[in-house]
Amino acid sequence: MADSAARKRQKGLQGQAIEVQLAANPATAPQPALALFPSAQPPSKTPYTLYTKSGEVTGGDGRKRQQAVLAAETDDVEFESRNQLGVDEHGEGEGYSVQYMLGVRNPRTNILTLHAAPLHTFTPTVKSLKSAPASQSAAQLIAAQRAALGSTFGTKKAIKQLRAQERNKLNETSFGVGSEVAGLKDHLTLSIQAAAGNLPSMQSIEDEANEKRPIPPYNKDAKSPGEVYDMDAVVSQAELNAVPLGDFISAPDFKARRDMLPYRRSDFIATKMRQLLPSRASAEGNVPNPSKRDRERLRLVVHLSHLFQFRNTVRPGQLVDRAKLVERLGNPSNAVVDALLERYTEKVKGGAGGEEARKVTTTMELKLLTYMLVVALKLDGWSTDVETMANDLGMGTKRVGELFRSLGCQLIAPSAADREKLVATGRASTAAEAAKSKKATLKVPLQFPKERKGQPKR
Repeated sequence: MADSAARKRQKGLQGQAIEVQLAANPATAPQPALALFPSAQPPSKTPYTLYTKSGEVTGGDGRKRQQAVLAAETDDVEFESRNQLGVDEHGEGEGYSVQYMLGVRNPRTNILTLHAAPLHTFTPTVKSLKSAPASQSAAQLIAAQRAALGSTFGTKKAIKQLRAQERNKLNETSFGVGSEVAGLKDHLTLSIQAAAGNLPSMQSIEDEANEKRPIPPYNKDAKSPGEVYDMDAVVSQAELNAVPLGDFISAPDFKARRDMLPYRRSDFIATKMRQLLPSRASAEGNVPNPSKRDRERLRLVVHLSHLFQFRNTVRPGQLVDRAKLVERLGNPSNAVVDALLERYTEKVKGGAGGEEARKVTTTMELKLLTYMLVVALKLDGWSTDVETMANDLGMGTKRVGELFRSLGCQLIAPSAADREKLVATGRASTAAEAAKSKKATLKVPLQFPKERKGQPKR
């Protein structure tokens, strides 16, 4: 009967206006509080304590409650609220950044009593990390201070980002404790070892990088410099055979022979021509009769002249004009022109009338330079003056030296006898200038320059 009467009384209160009143609790009575845990949360039975700014446990003084810090701790983690605004000694100013009210409705009297409940935002601190605060870097300290300010004064968006960062932080308890951590550690160790077993070795990485160099095919196990590079890949025998030598050899003098070359401003080529075809024999009316070996070298000289003129005619990034190229090369055979275009250009779209278009890319430009240097090394007995080639190419001596080193050459300073010879022949004005000149000499076993590690020196 009592239960039936209570139900009738509650049913009778439904639909009526609720009376709202503020709680008038004594100052010493316990008061409610709201807690927000952005990241870790303590067990539900964890006790909490209110502290004043001085560290004292506060009682029921309402003014001190406005300045209190709510704290709790477990065996591993400490939790402390951080969202209070500072107040002065007289209690003036705000105590908490956000104020909430908890309502308790009495169903018998239909009265809703509101109790002040400040919101505490808790920040966890791992106890084991507090033992060495000096190890905290300046960046970490600034980040912690910025997070504290952001949680108090920041916008909703900033506070949301801070909470997300707190949730994503990792510590020694993020992956569990005890056996869970040990099992995870063993699993990670085995995974790392298995992945490391599939990684390529340093030697295989170096070999792969060397294979991608824009240089001619090479034999790393060569026993002599002449066995290092495959000259058939640099210039085929068909290209060399397509170079006519009859008129070239029977020309009356050096100037006439030089005028037959497609490129005439190379001191290196001029020196090799004088060595292979002495001008005295032609001046006396005798036609030189070079040996088979010298004829091959003469064809290499003409081929190098083709390469110089090719580089001077075809500009990187621009489509190749075949008609212009043929004219500048001195109308050689189609076998020579086709071989040059196939070796030192790439096919691209954009040819007029659907014709094949070709262009010298950055990689092809570098390939052309290294192939030219290999031809020069072959003609010079695998030891070439760096400065002479730099002047012919119109490039800096340092850059050309780097190209020679990329081919496996060593840059060797001239000996005392070589320095005197340079000064005597006029190739160097002083002994000091002669000492700066270097020769690029191909050495075996073949060694390419190592990749530089770390930042360059300033």
